[in-house]
Amino acid sequence: MILSNSLTTAQIADAAECSPRSVTTIRSNLRQFGDTRAPSIRAGRPRSITPLMLEALCDHLLEKPGLYLDEMALFVWDEFDIYVTASSIRRALISKKWSKKTSRQKARERNADLRDCFLHNLSEFRSYHLVYIDESGCDKRIGFRRTGWSPLGIAPVQLSKFHRDQRYQILPAYAQDGIVISRVFRGSTDGSVFEDFVKELLQYCGKWPEPKSVLVMDNASFHHSDRIEKMCSDAGVKVMYLPPYSPDLNPIEEFFAELKAFIRRH
Repeated sequence: MILSNSLTTAQIADAAECSPRSVTTIRSNLRQFGDTRAPSIRAGRPRSITPLMLEALCDHLLEKPGLYLDEMALFVWDEFDIYVTASSIRRALISKKWSKKTSRQKARERNADLRDCFLHNLSEFRSYHLVYIDESGCDKRIGFRRTGWSPLGIAPVQLSKFHRDQRYQILPAYAQDGIVISRVFRGSTDGSVFEDFVKELLQYCGKWPEPKSVLVMDNASFHHSDRIEKMCSDAGVKVMYLPPYSPDLNPIEEFFAELKAFIRRH
């Protein structure tokens, strides 16, 4: 309506309850810019980091997220032959809604294809089929609380022993309805201890495809033994091994985290 010649400026202003000057301005903007508002004109100096530079830098950070600001500035210099300050880079990243966070460590030896293959094979089972096995060690140092309260500017101090006490092993079997069986003992887990544990566990397992008929464990060397494979085969129980360096695929790690958090609290 505002661009048509059927109504005068005064008639449009009267209908819209605005001034004729506003109608004239809006009509001009629509004809020039295709919008009721003219594009804003930035004040001050132009940005030293262009959108193209920022996009290239963000792509580079996806590959190397641990770069320092001066290393990012060097990257921009190498790629675009333009000097930018560390503070300019910091402001540009903040404007892009990027922030510095604690990095998660991931093993370089982790194989994505093996992980995909494991997850594909795992999808053939129901959750009630699966029993996860793993061991975890702890000593009195696990009770050390990593954070504490103190006045501003003063680091909290906790007295503790720095020598290692007697170490214990926790060896549970974990299913969707909770812990099936578990053992806690001094020392470390070896092949004979693990084989004896599996022998006891099989008494609580069903034959495939009954519930608790698939054992899932990591690739520790003593988990691979002819005796374990024979015991499981005779019991009608399947065995799956996690891909290397993939503890995140074992839900029992969440149980260990909760257990150690409980120990720290009590």
